This record gives sequence, C-alpha cells and structure tokens, in this order.
Amino acid sequence: MTPLILLFLSGFLEAAKHQGILNLYHQKYSGDGTYYGTGDGGTCSYSPPSMPPVARHINKLVALNAPQFFGSLSCGMCFRVHGTGQGAGNDPITGTFTAFVKDLCPECHAGALDLAENGDGRWKIEIQAIQCPVGNGKIEYKFQGSNNWYLKLQIRNARIPATGVEMYQPKSNRWSALHHTTDGFWVFGSDPVDKPVVFPIRVRLTAANGQAIQDHVPRLGNDVVLHGDGVQFNLDHSLPH
Repeated sequence: MTPLILLFLSGFLEAAKHQGILNLYHQKYSGDGTYYGTGDGGTCSYSPPSMPPVARHINKLVALNAPQFFGSLSCGMCFRVHGTGQGAGNDPITGTFTAFVKDLCPECHAGALDLAENGDGRWKIEIQAIQCPVGNGKIEYKFQGSNNWYLKLQIRNARIPATGVEMYQPKSNRWSALHHTTDGFWVFGSDPVDKPVVFPIRVRLTAANGQAIQDHVPRLGNDVVLHGDGVQFNLDHSLPH
C-alpha cells in the first residue's frame, strides 16, 4: 500500500475508535458479568497506590471486554452496570452499580465485564458508559520511562476519556499529535522537531465528544502523579452522568 493509503486507513480506524467510545454512552449493551479476582495493576497501568482519585468513589473495579476496549482508549471510563441475577454460579451479580475500567478482559465479548474481585459464576448484565463522577477533581498526568527526547504520558482522572492528545512545539509554532499505546499512555518521540523537549509543556486534550481543553504539564517526573493548571472536561448534559 502507498503511504497515502496507509495514512487514510489509519485515520479511518482512529475515527472509528473515537465513535465507538461515544457509542458506549449513547447505547446500552447486554453481556456477561464474571469475576477474575482481586489484584493490583492491569492493562491500564494504574500502578498502586496511585489509582486516579475518581476510583475511590466507584463501587467496583472492572476489566472491560476486548471489542469495546478500543486499544485502551476506554481506560479510566466509568460504567453504570445492572445485574439481573440470572445466570449460573455461586455469586449472582444483582442490582445497579458504577464500575471503573482499569483492565482488559481479552476473552470477553462486547457488553461483558470482568469484576476485579473474588466470586464465581457467569451472570447477565447490562452496561452503559457514564461520565465519571470526578466532582471538583482535575485531570492528572503521569510519565513512564520518559526523558527529554521521548515522552510516554498517561492522562488520568478525566470525566470523559481523551481520544486525542497534542503537544505544542514553540520553536516550530505547531501542535504535534501524540500516539496512543495499548497500555493506556500517549507517546511523543518520532517527531524530530523541537527536541529536546523543554518543560513545562503545553498540551491539548480532546475528549470523545469533541470537547478540547488546554493544560500545562509542569515537569518531567517518571512514575509520579503530576498536576497541571487544574482543568477538567465540562459535564456534557447530552451524555449520561
């Protein structure tokens, strides 16, 4: 394939992922609720003890099914879950609760969640994404394995997941897109302009609903939670919350 066709296909796939995230808010999905046991960590790289603050206000931590994980763009999303109690096993999933996505369930089908707790059985559930109950909480940042030539940045505690992240390059007076990874980070490293990167850096975050905000990441520090200017995506009254 020519580079132009590859670029077109890449853009098409990214747009499909972003629309897929938005669909999780607009529709309800039916699937199976299962258990995979308690434990730290997960595909979304929320290394303990630094789970995002919003996770403390969520009933349950879960692994999301592979088709709706969208290459980890769903990391940090919140879902309203309703369990019917129908199924098989010793620990029925019943009632309505809120869940926070911290992991991937590779074998789960669309509409399914794997609860990060001890339990037994496979139970019928219905899920729908909701805007995370961040309250007055602001977006946080965390670097992993980064230096002034290569940045791997995690966006944390967002009301709605960011599906696009850009960094402003002052020398060339332009915005450069960061590339999303399958473990929940955004990477800047292939663009040779404006290196080494000088902090603080200015970032532009675009949510799944198209809302864009700007913030500053104050410094480079790996494996520590960093705070910017104190921004957050606004509550979208057209989406469940």
